[in-house]
Amino acid sequence: MEKITIFTPTYNRAHTLPNLYSSLKAQTTKNFIWLIVDDGSQDSTNSLIKSWIEENSIKIEYYQQENYGKSMAHNKGVELTKTELFTCVDSDDFLISTAIEDIIKHWDHRENLTVVGILTYKGLVNGKSITAMENTYIKSTTLKNAYSKLGLVGDTMLVFRTDILSKYKFPYYQGEKFVPEAYLYDLIDQDGELLIFPHILYICEYLDDGYTNNMAKLLSENPKGYISFIKKRLTIDTSFNDIILDTIRYTAMCIFSNENKYIANSIYPVLTFITYPLGYLLYFRRYSRYSPLR
Repeated sequence: MEKITIFTPTYNRAHTLPNLYSSLKAQTTKNFIWLIVDDGSQDSTNSLIKSWIEENSIKIEYYQQENYGKSMAHNKGVELTKTELFTCVDSDDFLISTAIEDIIKHWDHRENLTVVGILTYKGLVNGKSITAMENTYIKSTTLKNAYSKLGLVGDTMLVFRTDILSKYKFPYYQGEKFVPEAYLYDLIDQDGELLIFPHILYICEYLDDGYTNNMAKLLSENPKGYISFIKKRLTIDTSFNDIILDTIRYTAMCIFSNENKYIANSIYPVLTFITYPLGYLLYFRRYSRYSPLR
């Protein structure tokens, strides 16, 4: 049985998928499954992937669903995964040729058998890393601790144990198609630490219409998903500074979504009331231009 599933959610990305496919065919090990969840594509994605399945160069599993968004595609991908490990590679990105072999070797030689996955680096096509961490001597850590205490900056490639990941799902809200990925990461942090593998394995292509370049707009279009993430994070925040900042973010999105009971429904009602002016300022600066009331 294959060791790891490379999961790719895709929506109208027939023009970028060939780069990822080529990188997977070039892997130094074939000990993986490429699982594609097609989130209602209207382009040539279907025929393209079926032609690759016929080529039989790598093992491909293909699932089609209606356009529910990346979060629901992720839920389906985890549900369909049968391998020990799971990682997401977006449809506009690709892997270096030794990525899967490096991941499997590092995993199989781990000393701590209770870790929940691997944290490794991402880079750009020009070879520049977009991930850095000050304390590189650390062998394992939770993701939140890496960002808050170990000097981790930038985006990362995350590999998870499927049995851990399958315990959690993104919530679904009618009319919305996105919940921040950190919703799951915060939950997984409660189960254990990630091995640190400080090498670039994942190459990013940030497209103009991608999630990363449109995050503020994306969050404003999916306020319930964002509010659920912030409320979940507030239940596990331990730093008072984090509690204040997340309460301000919560208030800003509640103002945007015209949530009248945001104080009563907040995790910290008194703090929410006190920090309202800062929440409104954040709303005005980041989200007000997307407001349907304008």
